[in-house]
Amino acid sequence: MAESKVEDNKNNSLLMLVSLLVLLTGIFLFYYFSEVRLFYRVLGVISSIVIAATIAYRTDFGRTVFSYVADSKVELNKVTWPTKQETTQTTLGVIVIVVIIGIILWLLDMLFAWSVGTLYGVR
Repeated sequence: MAESKVEDNKNNSLLMLVSLLVLLTGIFLFYYFSEVRLFYRVLGVISSIVIAATIAYRTDFGRTVFSYVADSKVELNKVTWPTKQETTQTTLGVIVIVVIIGIILWLLDMLFAWSVGTLYGVR
């Protein structure tokens, strides 16, 4: 049983290494063939990403990541998104607060400048 676990870990590590090598090879070839049209080079990189992801999916870590992404999509569908009116009101509220805080900080800066100027006799 222990040998099987060790063998699975070796296989997972090997598959992840192969996946990483496929991805790095795709990126390297993107820059190596710089004279080829960009469209074809991008297709090549996308293909290497798909192949690397397919290889990585066969590992335990890859299945865990895929499961996480699938669960995240399910949770995202449960979110209650704000309406356009709520978004506008919140944005305007934030802008008003930022302007008010900006004015307060400006006045505080003017007070400090006046007090330091008076202290040193500049004014």
